[in-house]
Amino acid sequence: MGPIVRRAPFRRQPASVKRGDALGPFEGRVVDTDTNKPIERALVWCSWAFSRGLGSPAPEAMRNVRVYTDPDGRYRIPRLKALPIGLSTQLSRFTLVVYRRGYVAYRHDRRFGAALARRSSFSQFANVVKLSRWSPELSHARHMLFLGGPPSMRADTTALLAAALELDRPTAPLGETTPTKPRARKKSLAERLLISDEVRQITGYTGTLRGAPLSNVGDTADTWHLRAVDKAERYDVAVRLWRLSGDALVKRYEKLLASLPGSKQKPLVGDRSFVIAQGQILGLGFLSQARSALVLITCGRGQCTKDTHLEKIAATIEKNLAKLPEDSLLGGD
Repeated sequence: MGPIVRRAPFRRQPASVKRGDALGPFEGRVVDTDTNKPIERALVWCSWAFSRGLGSPAPEAMRNVRVYTDPDGRYRIPRLKALPIGLSTQLSRFTLVVYRRGYVAYRHDRRFGAALARRSSFSQFANVVKLSRWSPELSHARHMLFLGGPPSMRADTTALLAAALELDRPTAPLGETTPTKPRARKKSLAERLLISDEVRQITGYTGTLRGAPLSNVGDTADTWHLRAVDKAERYDVAVRLWRLSGDALVKRYEKLLASLPGSKQKPLVGDRSFVIAQGQILGLGFLSQARSALVLITCGRGQCTKDTHLEKIAATIEKNLAKLPEDSLLGGD
């Protein structure tokens, strides 16, 4: 006789009132929260924990399935068939986790953060997983606790997180252990283009904005992310900067424009510029040949409540391009 499986706490379909089946199958799509683009090779891990006994249940068995998303960001986990047997055997826990390096992990039942708020949007079919970029100020230790799940899953993701930690950790010359005095952090190029006070002055935002480089940004030469503390991403502002000259700069602008479906060119700032809107995120890109710069600004609708807010931020950045050193061409093909 198969295990006792109670009614699933999640829905079968996003818009359905019918409850799902905790034994599967499961299917969905993983996308980037900012761009809504599919994320390929994201790890999707399902685990089922079974217990035995009615009075004081004891652990009985564990089943795990691991898959990776395809180029369209889609995953499919088959129905669990290798079930333990027994009259008192029951499914005691189900967990689905999605992880991709450079992003905050996703759990089907909870959201990552100080409060570990419960997630109610998960569905068995047509589930949409939105992964947010990792920020350096987030805690890797808390992230590991959030992942939870069986030891085998934690071991698998620990290796990936450890690699990310190694990349974040500053390196020292051989023989050097602790510096005699703290080293001043050199401002990045993108950081010089926009500060939190300038954003607040334009948008009227009164909360705290904390700055850090974006992670896992591909071929972007430099980045700066102003994250709204204790707020959703729709209150964030991010700057991506490419520094090229001549034809290479124009080609990179055309490539960026073509990679963003729905973008529209408008003469707003610089030599050429375009705007784009994707869900809760507004974007504006512009090219300045005089400053050998291509800039893409993204601003959530919670921060940029008016189109003019984003345009004023872009104008401020264009003015601040004069602060960049002339010998700072960084590439980005």
